[in-house]
Amino acid sequence: VLAKLEEEREAQKRYWEEHSRDLTVEAMMLDSRAADLDKEERPEILSLLPSYEGKSVLELGAGIGRFTGELAKTAGHVLAMDFIESVIKKNESINGHYKNASFMCADVTSPDLVIEDNSIDLIFSNWLLMYLSDAEVEKLVERMVKWLKVGGHIFFRESCFHQSGDSKRKVNPTHYREPRFYTKVFKEGHAIDQSGSSSELSLLTCKCVGAYVKNKKNQNQICWLWQKVKSTEDRGFQRFLDNVQYKTSGILRYERVFGQGFVSTGGIGDYKRICGLVGS
Repeated sequence: VLAKLEEEREAQKRYWEEHSRDLTVEAMMLDSRAADLDKEERPEILSLLPSYEGKSVLELGAGIGRFTGELAKTAGHVLAMDFIESVIKKNESINGHYKNASFMCADVTSPDLVIEDNSIDLIFSNWLLMYLSDAEVEKLVERMVKWLKVGGHIFFRESCFHQSGDSKRKVNPTHYREPRFYTKVFKEGHAIDQSGSSSELSLLTCKCVGAYVKNKKNQNQICWLWQKVKSTEDRGFQRFLDNVQYKTSGILRYERVFGQGFVSTGGIGDYKRICGLVGS
């Protein structure tokens, strides 16, 4: 397993070393129309973020800094991170004048990467997780939940299903996953602090990036916004529904009362009548 993970990291590093020889927005977005897309896409992405004014922001996979400077304009502090040295140096050359920004060359999968628990208000990534294996994504989510303060947010955007950019590539190790993979992994993310209190992630937003829908008829660019909440505060009622009211024995009990496949009043007669009214 370790050998496979090392092979994955080497493949991704070779891929990005090749595509970062030209440190332009076209190279980073892997699209010949990057400049035009960026004009619409960047403000759209930023509009989806919660308020981070005066707060701590961790930007993972920051690239040459398309978003770093925007985040630094209002954040208390931004730590921009990327695993390609030439890329993060380019970012620093562009955005280093922001005194509240710092820059780190590091791989998010490395066990040597140390971020203090409960220290970050917003974790931001744009096209990062699709360059990690399934196991690496799952491990990173565990770590991100720990890094995040209760009430803090995680925002990420990924290419799903298939390639979107038109740049030619000799090889392409990118993982174009179905969105449900990310939703499932983040939904399962949780952390337990020193006092034994449990926290997890609550989904606030999941949507397509409109700039790609409008300009490329592409609905595969998808972003998510999650918030770290104390488990007892946010998910208690859902757990009641899952574990009490709508657990298997509960559903069977409802079906004995209302008919097979139904957990409330109505039954097959009303179902057919309603379907007839709507023309189904």
